[in-house]
Amino acid sequence: MVIFTLEEVAPNRSRLLVITVGILLGVAAIIQAIGGNNSPDPVDPETASFPSSHETAATDSDIAPISLPPTSAPSTTITPAPSTTITPAPSSSPQTSMYDPPISITSIGEGAVRISGYGTKVVDASDEWSNYRTVIYRSDGPGSELLIELVGDDPVPVFSFGYSDRDSPIEGLRFLTEITEGVQDIVVTATAGWEIDLLPDAFLWNQQIDAGNTPQAEDLMLFSSQGLTFVGSEESPAAQGIGDLRIYNACHPPCNEGTITWIFELGSDCTNTPGVSIKEVGSNFLQRTIRPVKSELEKKTFEVSLESYAWLQVLTPCQWSAEPTIG
Repeated sequence: MVIFTLEEVAPNRSRLLVITVGILLGVAAIIQAIGGNNSPDPVDPETASFPSSHETAATDSDIAPISLPPTSAPSTTITPAPSTTITPAPSSSPQTSMYDPPISITSIGEGAVRISGYGTKVVDASDEWSNYRTVIYRSDGPGSELLIELVGDDPVPVFSFGYSDRDSPIEGLRFLTEITEGVQDIVVTATAGWEIDLLPDAFLWNQQIDAGNTPQAEDLMLFSSQGLTFVGSEESPAAQGIGDLRIYNACHPPCNEGTITWIFELGSDCTNTPGVSIKEVGSNFLQRTIRPVKSELEKKTFEVSLESYAWLQVLTPCQWSAEPTIG
């Protein structure tokens, strides 16, 4: 702060006023020079930048909502597959309405199992199914129904067999060579007691050999609900049985290979037209052929001619006899 002392040196007041105004203007200039450095510098818009993320902290309220453009990726909706529950059908039998017998699963040796039950049931085949190659099925008494469905992940059966509305016991044999994969459940529809034998490869052959039954010359192999039967030689010229069967047309040597004609005779009460399928050498599939049934003196017979090493499948719920003849 600058203090000036004014002394009265002359009586001329006008001159004194001019000096006083000059002094005040000088003081004002000094104050302006000292305070002028506090003014902000000008901002160049070309060199200005937004603060970086680590320089400015923002809360949710600081962020304005924005609208994102729609994405070009396809929209996928996950829809649960419908659950499939196989519920046993109710039985009209008084016995099953009061007591429902459990399913019995027992080993019958060499990896084979026997499943038995009464009425409609569902059996979990699990991961063991691929071990089986043949199935034999049987039912109790007349007036029974036995339908068997092999079900996988899809509710549509992979394979089905059996019969209904029969006045006689139901039996049969089916090969599982083409359907050993993907079976999860065995669904049995029945009105009486039943048995299902699940057999591994070569079980029926080993069973006969272990029992001391060896094929004779000219014998062929017939598979039915009775198991494996050697038929064609002088000791066993024919075979009898009931239900679906398979024949392997290869004779035990020494024998005369060539065309063999199988003569079948069905039970007199049979009203079923059998389904006949043949798999020739080199073929992987059965070729379905229907042979007309001939009636002779109240006998229902039909014939099928096979080349060597061919397979023959006959599907019928009836009783039958089978006899091979050469030529």
